[in-house]
Amino acid sequence: MKRIGIAARVVYLICFALMANAFGQSGNSIGGHVFGVDRAPLDGITVDLLDEFSRTLSRVRTDSTGRFVFTRLAAGRFRVRVLPLGTNYQEQEQEIEIQNIVRTDSRGNNISSGFDSAQRDFYLRIDKRDEPVSNETIFVQNVPEKSQGLYNEALDLLREKKSSEAFEKLKAAIESFPDYYMAIEVLGLEYANARHYEVARILLQRAVEINPKSFKGWYGLAFALQSMNQNGEAAKAAKQALELNPSSPDAMLLTGTLLRQTKDFQGAESILVKVKKASKKPMPEVYWQLALLYGNNLKRYNDAADELEQLLKHLPKDKDPEKIKLLIKTFREKSKQS
Repeated sequence: MKRIGIAARVVYLICFALMANAFGQSGNSIGGHVFGVDRAPLDGITVDLLDEFSRTLSRVRTDSTGRFVFTRLAAGRFRVRVLPLGTNYQEQEQEIEIQNIVRTDSRGNNISSGFDSAQRDFYLRIDKRDEPVSNETIFVQNVPEKSQGLYNEALDLLREKKSSEAFEKLKAAIESFPDYYMAIEVLGLEYANARHYEVARILLQRAVEINPKSFKGWYGLAFALQSMNQNGEAAKAAKQALELNPSSPDAMLLTGTLLRQTKDFQGAESILVKVKKASKKPMPEVYWQLALLYGNNLKRYNDAADELEQLLKHLPKDKDPEKIKLLIKTFREKSKQS
């Protein structure tokens, strides 16, 4: 009876989320797929969108088919950078320029038309300088043939970017086999990427109940819970993910952020400093989280200012450089007064 109740609740929330998706989004977009060895799609890979000044505009993770997408973009020059953190693949990036036709209406207003949908695929190469990293324990289930067929059809639909149809297939697979771990996890991660966090939470909670050693399941669950402001539960899930993959910079950053938010300041500092040292590339969010920790929580104002100085060198678009400079000045002054 418990299985049926969970499945029924998932179906209801999925239907609600699908209705929300039906409204769609307008504007330019950049999307594509990330592939690994033998053209295998890579799930859970971090992809950054940068502007022409190398500022990070957005960050997403690939879905189960290796797909990523950035939407609601203005015209301009961009770079897409694939960061295969916690794997033995090399980073890659590509430059993209989006141009739109602009016409003037009878009132003198400029109207953009002919929105562009740029597609870029990435085929990552093995970094032979590093040893292979394994994030997951193989999990085997005896899946009914019908459910397996629905799941495979869903993956094909996702590759064709037919999300609504794919979700229906995954929903049917879960209805026919409520303990179908892969279908539940894939759908949960998809909904987390689509910002339908309550649906994602229910699905991913079920996924880690079935397979407690799923790194992606625990990480996705932590992300969904954090997005719902359930930071205590999110921190527990993030710690589970970090235990399964201690070398994952993403898991370290999320865990450190959540520890700070739940007032475990020493634990937060330990993990955030570790990820800053371990990361091969600057991670602006790490500098920001350390600045918040030092400035707001530990009252170590000079340390906070130092982190903000680093942030200025790799500033994302959502951070105002003038406000950051003002914060640096404020922290320096507070340090002199303390």
